[in-house]
Amino acid sequence: MVDPRRNYRLLWWLSLAIAVLVAAALRYPWLDQLPPGLHFDEGGEGVAALDVTHGVLRLWWPIGGGKEPLMAYLVQPLFWLLGATRLALRVYAASMGVLAVAGTVWLASEWVVASSSDKQRFSAGDVALPLLAGLGLATAFWHVAYSRIGFRALAMPAVEALAIAWLWRALRAAEVESERRAWLHFFAAGGFIGLGAYTYLAGRFVPLGIGLFLALEAALAAWAGRQPLAVRYWRGWLATGLAACLVFSPLALFFLRHPEAFAERAVSVSIFNPAWNQGDLLGTLLRTTIVTLSTFTGLGGDPNPLGNLPGQPMLSAPLALCFWLGVALCLWRVARSVRRDTPEAGTCRVGISVLFDLFLLCWWVVMLLPAILAPEGAPHHLRLIGSAPATYVLVAIGCVYLLRIVGGVALSLWQRLGRRLVLKAPALEQEIIRRPTVGLIVPLALFLPVGLLTAQQYFVQWARLPQLYMAFDVYAEELAEEIAADGESGVVYIIPMDLRAGHEARHYTLDFLYHGRTPYYYIPVDEHTVAAQLTRAAKGAKLFRVVRWTQDKHIAADEREVVTYLLGTTAQLVGNRMRPAYHVETWVLPSDQTIFQLPVPDVPRQAMFGGQIALEAVHLETGRGWVGVALRWMPQAVMSVDYKVSIRLRGADEALVLQKDRTLRHNWHQGTSLWPPEHVNEYYWLSPVSPGEYTVHLVVYEPDTLMPLLAEGSGEILLGSVGVGRE
Repeated sequence: MVDPRRNYRLLWWLSLAIAVLVAAALRYPWLDQLPPGLHFDEGGEGVAALDVTHGVLRLWWPIGGGKEPLMAYLVQPLFWLLGATRLALRVYAASMGVLAVAGTVWLASEWVVASSSDKQRFSAGDVALPLLAGLGLATAFWHVAYSRIGFRALAMPAVEALAIAWLWRALRAAEVESERRAWLHFFAAGGFIGLGAYTYLAGRFVPLGIGLFLALEAALAAWAGRQPLAVRYWRGWLATGLAACLVFSPLALFFLRHPEAFAERAVSVSIFNPAWNQGDLLGTLLRTTIVTLSTFTGLGGDPNPLGNLPGQPMLSAPLALCFWLGVALCLWRVARSVRRDTPEAGTCRVGISVLFDLFLLCWWVVMLLPAILAPEGAPHHLRLIGSAPATYVLVAIGCVYLLRIVGGVALSLWQRLGRRLVLKAPALEQEIIRRPTVGLIVPLALFLPVGLLTAQQYFVQWARLPQLYMAFDVYAEELAEEIAADGESGVVYIIPMDLRAGHEARHYTLDFLYHGRTPYYYIPVDEHTVAAQLTRAAKGAKLFRVVRWTQDKHIAADEREVVTYLLGTTAQLVGNRMRPAYHVETWVLPSDQTIFQLPVPDVPRQAMFGGQIALEAVHLETGRGWVGVALRWMPQAVMSVDYKVSIRLRGADEALVLQKDRTLRHNWHQGTSLWPPEHVNEYYWLSPVSPGEYTVHLVVYEPDTLMPLLAEGSGEILLGSVGVGRE
């Protein structure tokens, strides 16, 4: 007699091969060209991996709010084969995407075996379900898109799916008394659970899902009068927990020593942060939950073009129908197992299949939390990536059930229409269901068109989105190439960076991609240190090429024009090259030992503007073709307006020659409405100015009404006189 499980295993391997091939066909082609450029976070992953290449071994990288270490180490063989390139980073992510598909097939197969443990023969639906789950994930646009981006997060669903599949393999093994090595499966599952914490922040939620399942199962077992699963297999659960703790322990020790690293990123985007909930925590939670669930209903999707056609749902309407049908079936089976009072209800074999249903539901709900608890960009598909394996197993469960219903209805209609059949509809239906090969043909017939549509959407429609230039930091790749190609002697590139970025005041895309010899320096624009930073960068240099972002997140780096003032009063501007997202100014330095220094406003000039802000001192200086103005302010009251200042240069006839208007800013970029009670210095460089004698005037005004604040009975006060010479 042929063992039905042996036949099923053969068909399972064939299903696995099909799903993996489809996944690979959508994830590997043209990885070196699409997506274009290299996203900032991909660059961060690359920088961390380069540290490992250079022997700097870490458990945690303080990049992008913190990066888990698994990718930095596993990408090393690809660096060896492909070099430290964006292709290597993306081959890693694509491989993890394919592995997630394979893990989902295995996971779905465990569900089939658990729910079919008492069958003598596997049906077409049993064969189809793992393949449907695998093809669903393999052809999902959002997962394809993210699998082609070098993010560490792609390892998370792969490791997670393997962990849970192995856990259920262990539970099934424990059911068979003759198999005495079930604890090895429990131990392996625990190892992968612990490994999940090294992949992505959402990996920390997997143990919560298991904990929720065990708690609910214990409650249901108590209600039904049977032994809880945690008690029944306590040795196995102990092995799982021990393995998870052993694997996680190095990272856990690091977090104990550096507790700020554990929640750095989570706190900044958390729904509990007042910056996000705006004082309405419950309302924000409800809105984020509804928006997040919308992507599972075919009604809404991630608006970010980075990994999605903006607004396209994670599940299309047909798949959403199958998904919620799968959820309903699992809920119904769990509820039925609690309601019925029969001897079979408490048996282990019936319980294991029902418990798998309960686990799928608990797991899926918990893996929604990373997205629900971080409102930014909701529904955020990348933060939902941990829900992918459970989602597509539930889709497959609903799809198989729906196909059975549709097939039965179609055959009944065929018979009622008077068609002659060799077999009656019920008999024919059973004959079709019993043919396992149907379980391979139907999923392929359903999902190959989906795969073709996904390919068209990604490689044609998505690839043409104009937003990709900025989304994937193509401009940073262009800058890396521009700096590398600059062979002029004595050139140094200066990149002003926003002080508020803290230790993130770097562009990791540039850092990873740049392989030239021309030096470049990041200059966080802090007025207390910027002069010293520029002085160090100028040592041995003849030219500064200063990169000014026009569309990057550091666009406001020098909005107070501190760097501009230092350069303008010390060096000479000789050129300006424009690029789509930045421009490069060229400044000739006076020597190869140039010293930069910000002046201190030292000439007393008392003036009270509107009783709210006082001017205390001023510094005026001139050079060839320019005038420099430095002011010292002191707030006198709490202000509700971010006032602006107008510096005006007038000629001998009082005619306006040059004017510069700018919002008053503290060193940390706050407007006057947020100024602390301390002195604030402001710097203005006026250029070009023709030789001659001038007077410098000051106006403080409201930006909306343009009404000046009165000082000394006037809206405009005199700061002093200056002379601009020819040399």
